[in-house]
Amino acid sequence: MDIKRKERAANFLLLIVAIIWGGGFVAGKMALTGLSPAAILLYRFSMAALLCGICFFGRIRRTPKDTMVKGCLIGALQMAAQVVQLVGLQYTTAAKQSFLCTAYVALVPFISWVVLRRRPKPKAFIAGFIALAGIGLISLRGSFEVGLGDGMSLGFAALFGLQIVLVGRFVGKDADSIQLSFFQFLTASVIAGAACVIRGDSLIPVGGESLAGILYLGILNTFVAMAGQNVGQKYTRDTTASLIISLESLFGFTFSVLYYHEQLEWRMLAGGALCFVAIIINTAQGKFSLRNHRKKEN
Repeated sequence: MDIKRKERAANFLLLIVAIIWGGGFVAGKMALTGLSPAAILLYRFSMAALLCGICFFGRIRRTPKDTMVKGCLIGALQMAAQVVQLVGLQYTTAAKQSFLCTAYVALVPFISWVVLRRRPKPKAFIAGFIALAGIGLISLRGSFEVGLGDGMSLGFAALFGLQIVLVGRFVGKDADSIQLSFFQFLTASVIAGAACVIRGDSLIPVGGESLAGILYLGILNTFVAMAGQNVGQKYTRDTTASLIISLESLFGFTFSVLYYHEQLEWRMLAGGALCFVAIIINTAQGKFSLRNHRKKEN
């Protein structure tokens, strides 16, 4: 398969990831009806690690130490981000969070600037201001204060933006995305398990809705989608990946309205539109050669 076909296939895979993650906002809210955030994450990442280990045992047993370390680092960061997101979801709606979490698209160029020393283009600053305006419309109240849930959703956006940059850096030409994913899941599950023991959280789901949410999060949202993200980012740019993945906000908003019948407000719709405009501005580009991009990175 040539480079352009690999890029198109990777972008399609990332679109599937965005659809699955869009449903994850509703699934997370469902899971919270019967379990604590730490217990949900323990189930989620343990299931993903188990499925990954069973399906790809031969590849995982040959994982080099360097990939193990990178996977563990991504897993620890993933765990921190998911805790912030799930706790924040307790204090805001799934529809609002689906928009606020996509602020990572405006943050990725600046995170790349700090981590990878890649100076953002002028359009990144314009997109950042537009995204900030959109976030303000969605989350600011009459007293110009940001609610706890909305603030934590923005914190998740910053952590997930950092994860996107690091995954793009780690999944080089010779890296095995499945090996990286397994140690990402394993590390996150160990941290979540330790948190449950320390807090004394119950591990028995209460109600069928919570159980359904956990199964969705563990199998689709984590094992399928996160592994898909790692595979897809191997063949496309960080900014392109962040654009496609950010479509989860539209799917998440749609699923939330359909499932929870959440009320639509003009501020949320206008803010979401501004965030989407910022995404388009920030990632719009001319023709792009994957081969040239990889040469610049090496």
